Formats: sequence, C-alpha cells, structure tokens
Amino acid sequence: MFIFLLCVFTQFSTQYKDFLNSPRSESLFVSLARGDYRISEFVNDPIVLWFWRSNTENPDADSLLTKTPMKQNFHLSAVLRWEATKASDYETTLNKLSLAAHLDSSAIENFFSYIALAVKYRAFEHLQTAFNLQVFSDLRSQLFIITNGMFLLLLSLFMSSIVYIGVKLFYYIRVLSHRIDPLPHNQAKGLLAFLILSIPILIFRHLYVVFICYSLVLIFVLRSREKRWLRFHIVALLLVSIAASQLVPYISFLKQYDKNYQLYEIVRYDSDATINARNYEEKKLLAYGLKQRGEFERALAVYEEIYYAGTPDFEVVNNLANLYFLYDENALAETLYNHAMLLEDRGEPYFNLGLLKLKNIEYLESSIYMEEARRRNFSSPHEEPVDIAPTNAEFYTILGPKKFKPFGLIAPIYFIVLAIVFMLTFVPLSFSPPFYCTSCSRPLCEQCRKIIEGEVLCENCFTRFKSAKSAEVEQSLRNLVAMRRKKLQKIISYSVNAIIPGAGLLYLGKHMSGFAIVFFVMLGYVPLLLPNLFIVPAGWISLPLRPVFLAIAILIACISYIFSFLFVMSSHAD
Repeated sequence: MFIFLLCVFTQFSTQYKDFLNSPRSESLFVSLARGDYRISEFVNDPIVLWFWRSNTENPDADSLLTKTPMKQNFHLSAVLRWEATKASDYETTLNKLSLAAHLDSSAIENFFSYIALAVKYRAFEHLQTAFNLQVFSDLRSQLFIITNGMFLLLLSLFMSSIVYIGVKLFYYIRVLSHRIDPLPHNQAKGLLAFLILSIPILIFRHLYVVFICYSLVLIFVLRSREKRWLRFHIVALLLVSIAASQLVPYISFLKQYDKNYQLYEIVRYDSDATINARNYEEKKLLAYGLKQRGEFERALAVYEEIYYAGTPDFEVVNNLANLYFLYDENALAETLYNHAMLLEDRGEPYFNLGLLKLKNIEYLESSIYMEEARRRNFSSPHEEPVDIAPTNAEFYTILGPKKFKPFGLIAPIYFIVLAIVFMLTFVPLSFSPPFYCTSCSRPLCEQCRKIIEGEVLCENCFTRFKSAKSAEVEQSLRNLVAMRRKKLQKIISYSVNAIIPGAGLLYLGKHMSGFAIVFFVMLGYVPLLLPNLFIVPAGWISLPLRPVFLAIAILIACISYIFSFLFVMSSHAD
C-alpha cells in the first residue's frame, strides 16, 4: 500500500496520473484480478504494468517492466531501491535493483547500490554492471561527485594536519613539560604537564579548535623545517576551503533548494513543475522541457519569445523549427532549418529538413539532405524531427557562482584564525628547555642538569659516567646509552606508525613520505569515520554503503601499512 501511495504522489507522468483517476484503472484491475486478461498482454504498456505491480507486487510485472522501454524516471527508480533495501535475500535485492537501474540508469544511487551489493554478497561481477551504467554523464551525478570529492579532499587534508600536530606534540611533550613547570621534574610532575596539555581535547572536543590550540603551542618549539610543513598544512587548508566554498550553488542544487533543480527535472524527467524562467538560459531549458512533456503550445510560445527577443543560438532555432514542423508551418520550418545550418555545421538540421522534404513528397531533395546529415556523422531511426537536447554545460552556466565568495560555506572566523596562526609561524621566538643531555638527548631544566668537564648531562647519565673506572668503560657506557636511545626511538616510531600508517615517518622527520601516506590513509578512513559530513542529495535512497567504505578503508590500510613500515625500517637502517 505504501508503494502505491508513493507512486501516486511522486511524479511518474501525466498519463499515469490521468490513468489512476480514470474509470479504466478500476475496471482493468478487476479484469486482471478475475483472469479476464493476462498481464503479459500489456507488455508494451508500462503504465498498466506499473499500476498492476503497485497494487499486487506481482513478480511477472517486474519481469515485463525490465523488457519494456520506458523514459527514465528517478522517482520510480527510488521506489525500487527502497524495496531493495528492505529485501531479505540476495535474489530479491538484485531483481529490485535491476529494475531500478532499468527505470533510471543515470542515478548515482544505483551505481553505489550495485557496488554495495557486490561487496556484501561477494558477487563482484556486479562491479562491471555498476560501471556500465550511464552515471558519469548525468549532471546530478557529476555534481554529487564534484562536491563530495572536494569534501573528501578537504576532510582528508584536515585529518592529515591533525595527525601531523598530534605526532609533533607527542615528540615535543617533554620539552613542553619543562616550559610548563621549569622546576626539577619527576613522574608526578610529568603527568601533571600531560594533563595540562590535554585540556584542549578534554574541554573543547572539537577537532578544529584542538588543531588551532596545539598549533599555537607547537609553533614555539618546532624546528624551522617543521614550521614550513605546518605552514604547508595551513595554506592547503585555506585554499581547499575557499575552493569548497564555491560549491554552494551545487549543494543547493543537490538539496533541491533552488529552481535550477526544478529546471533539471523538467528537462530530464518531464516533471510537471511550474517555474518562472527569467533569463535566456532558463527559458531555453524550460521550452525544451515543455516540448518533451507534450505541451507544444507553451513550448512554442517560450521558444518564439526568446527567438525574437535577441540573437538565438543553434539549439533554439532547430527546436523552434521542429515545432513549426509539427504545426505544418512548413515554410517557417524550412527557413529556420536553413538558419540553423548557418549557425553550426551539425547533422540534425539536415536530417530534420530531409524529413520535411519527405513530408512534402520531395524525395530527391529529401535524400540529398539525409546524405548531408550522414556526412556529418548523424543518423536517426526516428521518423520525427530531432531536437537538440540541453547539455550539462548549460546547467553549469546557470549554476556557477555569479561572483567569488571565499566564505560561502565555511565561517569567516575559521579563515581568520588560521591566517593568524600562519602569521605567527614567522615570529622568531622559540621555546626550549635551557639544556639537553649530550648523551641521551633528554630535555633538562637548569636544576636538573649535571656538568662533567663542561658537558651537560642528565642525572642518570651523570651517575653512570661518574662511576666509570676508566675511559674505556665510560665509552662503552656512552655507546650503550646511544643504543638504548636508538632502540627507544625505533620502538616509538613503530608504535606510532602502528596506530596510523605514516605517522611513524612524521615522528622520524620524514615529512614528505609521511604526509603522502597519512593523506592516502585518510582518503579511506574519512568516509568511514565522518560519513555525516558529506553531502547527501535530496531523495537519496541506496543500499547501505558502510560495507563499501569498510572494504576500501581496509584495502588502503593494508597497502599503507606495508609501505610505511618499509620506509620506517629503511630510515632506521640509515
């Protein structure tokens, strides 16, 4: 019953709505239920097939619908995908999804649903089916990929910056603990310093604020090369954020907040939406959509308005000529076809004029124009004049931002704060402990240091070296300390890299390779960890995508772990 009501209120077609309101629908249903007719007798009537399916859920109707040519319909395809999400077995899910793709092969939801089906049931032959769909040429699908691709880039870059800050904070935490409390240190005071440095995470619990806070702390202890990488992260975030802000019109389109989506539905799905077109491009799209849904008089009025209002383009001239063709205004149609030939060297007006000559029983001239159309690589099996359909470029023209808006999507305060942090990285001020142990490199405050012959040592190294009975013993102790320091560094780098592949390279100062691997990892992790931050278009119905995200994240993680550990091992070998 839900399916039937959904079909009534969604936009199938004017003919379907008229059929539902007519006495024929009730009598036909009774006749089919009694067996007076068989549903197979209506194989070429998709309206009757869908009406019978909606009321009875007869699988025969599904089978016939997959063989019946239908104009693509996003709404009915969504109904089938919704049924596929509720199906409990593989066969039913596949059948529902196949019919959904038949009703609309350009919906991006069908593409992802096939991929989800392939991953969930290990039926990877459906991946080929997914990539055979006419998805990437569709405007809505392109905008979905562009917007979410930009968001994936932005979020992955941001999470990579968080990892960079986290690794450097871990590396310099002992240095920072001395700045917090410059008195002699013990384990309890080290824990206190750690808790103080954890305040931004414990209080704010917002990744952007955490990134800003720790960036401000670290810019005073980072080395110059590390500061350059911090600047790189900030500049990259600013640039990608500004680029993402230019996608606001695309997001409004996907969310169906503006009339451009209504124009798209009129052109793409013969929607009966009412819209007030204001400029040339909008009127051209509206006129095409009106003609496609059979409102020839309204389409003729709009086409004539824009034709006589200024300099028309090729599409307007050709399509207006086709309307004159239908209304038997042969002289006007021929004049406009000749005009269209002068505007662009394409085969459609030659083909259409050939049909006009054939209609007027001028066979010789008709064959000449048909041959000219074929010479221009155009032919058609139809016996009606061919319209020039709007291209995606025309929609991009009306969707594009009218002026540059750097803060269209992200609050200006975020840009301002990041810019301030970027400027502070150039301040020539550096915090560090007063001293480092020359043997184990431990940071020391003034009261922690011990001096032997002008050499600064920590308490442990001082005690060891002072107890040495000879220079040879002292040298062996120094070598032992150096080996322990390298072993500890190796353990830490491997441990950090095990948490996030590539982080171990950042800890060792291999910033280029570390950033590349961390960014690659985040491309797989972000959709799994932060799915709610991506743009979900209005009317989105798809099979659950979490198994797909999980499979991609695992694959990327495996590759990243292999390469990152190999790089870490080679770094220690050096």
